[in-house]
Amino acid sequence: MTQNHEQILERSRAWQLLSIAFAHPVPELHGLLADRGFQQALEEALAIAHGVRIGLPSLSVDFQDFEAQYIALFDTGSKGRPLAPLRASAYDVLLAGEPVPHLMLKYAQFYKHFGVQARTGQGDNALADHLTCQLDCLAWLTHLEARAGAQSDAEAGYRRAQRDFITRLLGPHCREFVPRLSDACAEQGFDPVFAALGEALERLQTLELERFGSTGNVSVSRPPMGVAVAGPTRNLWR
Repeated sequence: MTQNHEQILERSRAWQLLSIAFAHPVPELHGLLADRGFQQALEEALAIAHGVRIGLPSLSVDFQDFEAQYIALFDTGSKGRPLAPLRASAYDVLLAGEPVPHLMLKYAQFYKHFGVQARTGQGDNALADHLTCQLDCLAWLTHLEARAGAQSDAEAGYRRAQRDFITRLLGPHCREFVPRLSDACAEQGFDPVFAALGEALERLQTLELERFGSTGNVSVSRPPMGVAVAGPTRNLWR
């Protein structure tokens, strides 16, 4: 499926919005989730990029409870372990009996091959297997796809990079993460927005893989090296 420049940028915007949503809460994000500014931005991005409509609930708890629920789900939990870890290496099935550095190396090799550098100085969020880092990576690769120009070798290479990253790394992580997040929210009575964000992430990656599956074989040309994942500088909220 051929997409125009605006549609590709909106795909990038959707990845970036989800990265923001799964980062540690700040009052600004809480406000946007409470007044539906975030929901409207994500729904608009998905509608333009993929022609789909999703329904995201409004956040109904105050900031203190929002942060406490986030910490229980993704940070320390009640027993020192998160209920739904944001790091892929926290899932034994993804380690497949190998030590954590083995999985981390898969991310590092991918980032190195495609010239992507993870953010630094942000604690766990800067680690290569953290969900927000993975979503930042896809946001930036999609932005580079748009910037490369239609039908260029670089554009095809960036599409291949996105497909491979989702298939090999993000997809397996989400297959473990999203059900665990949904179950934890139901069991703990947490705000529905958390589970809904997980479902939105799952929907987006499915839409992306469906799109790549319809494009046929793409070039494996190597994109330019040395690109830092800082995210496109754009107004995400319109």
